[in-house]
Amino acid sequence: MRRPMRSWRGTRRRWRACVLRLTSLRACSSSAGGTGRMKRSCAIRPCCMGIWTPSCKPWMRTQMTERPTPKRLLFLINDAWFFVTHILPLARAAVAAGYDTHAALPFQAAALDTADALEAIRATGAQLHDLPLQRAGYGPAGELRALWDIFTLCRRLRPGILHCISIKPVIYGGLVARCLGLGRAVFFITGLGHVFIAEGGKARLMRFLVKRAYRMTLSYARGVTVFENEVDRSLFVEAKLLPREQSVLIPGVGVDAEKFHPALVAPPGPPLVMLPARLQNEKGVREFVEAARILRSRSIGVRMVLVGYADFARPGGIREAELRAWVAEGVVEWWGHSSTMPATLREAHIVCLPSYREGFSKTLLEAAATGLPIVTSDAPGCRDAVLAGESALLVPPRDATALAEALERLIADPELRARMGARGREHVVREFTLARFITANLALYAA
Repeated sequence: MRRPMRSWRGTRRRWRACVLRLTSLRACSSSAGGTGRMKRSCAIRPCCMGIWTPSCKPWMRTQMTERPTPKRLLFLINDAWFFVTHILPLARAAVAAGYDTHAALPFQAAALDTADALEAIRATGAQLHDLPLQRAGYGPAGELRALWDIFTLCRRLRPGILHCISIKPVIYGGLVARCLGLGRAVFFITGLGHVFIAEGGKARLMRFLVKRAYRMTLSYARGVTVFENEVDRSLFVEAKLLPREQSVLIPGVGVDAEKFHPALVAPPGPPLVMLPARLQNEKGVREFVEAARILRSRSIGVRMVLVGYADFARPGGIREAELRAWVAEGVVEWWGHSSTMPATLREAHIVCLPSYREGFSKTLLEAAATGLPIVTSDAPGCRDAVLAGESALLVPPRDATALAEALERLIADPELRARMGARGREHVVREFTLARFITANLALYAA
């Protein structure tokens, strides 16, 4: 006789009961067996009530008996070079403050050699852990493996503070923090990312899934979410991805103004306009190239340079054949990735970042600290980092013609470039110090 088909509603009830049991494990271990519904749900497994029996698995015993180590800090990130450029001073400060500091990140990257980045991180005193977590997807099997590796690492280290940086580490790390009942979790939203900017049916589906994952992760009771601009924060709160009281605003990661200082003399030759960023569509690379064509058609003597690595396999990345065609055409130069950005920026006369949106552009802070005038988009994360009309000219996103006109204005007026560069450095030195960013994060750890 054929078994009757189970209804969706009944299946949903069974899943909810399963989730209730899983999420109540930690609560039961710290109480005298729980009360009411929680006690009944855990009565099946004595280990869930803090009682060890031979039938319980070893990992359950570890999970139930070991508490997080309060002064152990684990950074979770999917890009070693991003850690170096954005988080390294914080890691160094955490070690100096007495935290047992660890960093879990991929030792290998498809587009860049990470050896120098890993050595720089080790020099801070942090312990490194290889984690197969990349910006681009591995497919379901690869992503499940990455999630499992995060789970096993956190179960072994029991960090008192888990600091997750960017989309995947935030979602996976948040799920693991919930499951293991870790201590403080800091979720650093560095920007909305390609999934929120891209268009099309696939992008809409991914946005739906990512929002659901964010909603489950960011509501973790011991978590706090750090945003770099108020627009992104309001978007998440209005979409009910997290309560406002579990969020804080820390504008930018700061910049070392002594390291990024102006050139003693202006670089020789025609004006050089530099776009320092990963070669992604959402960074405005195509608009930059089109603006270069417009300027060349007007017989304006200028060098247009792309500085940044190209991950051709990543969604939203510039295609290799397209990049080589631009260089062969002579419309732009591509210098590749630079690990010495202070010296690289001092070769430029103007910095241009026509990004569609950012979390809070560190590139613009570094350019301003170097005393360079800026042309950037009137978009969240870009306009927040500059003084419109004083240190930078703002243009509409995705508008190559407006971009070319703003660049032409600065190319033709060296005195305006000097005034805007000086004003930008003054603003950054006063408002965006490394000490401010470090102090704000250490306060979150101690809360």
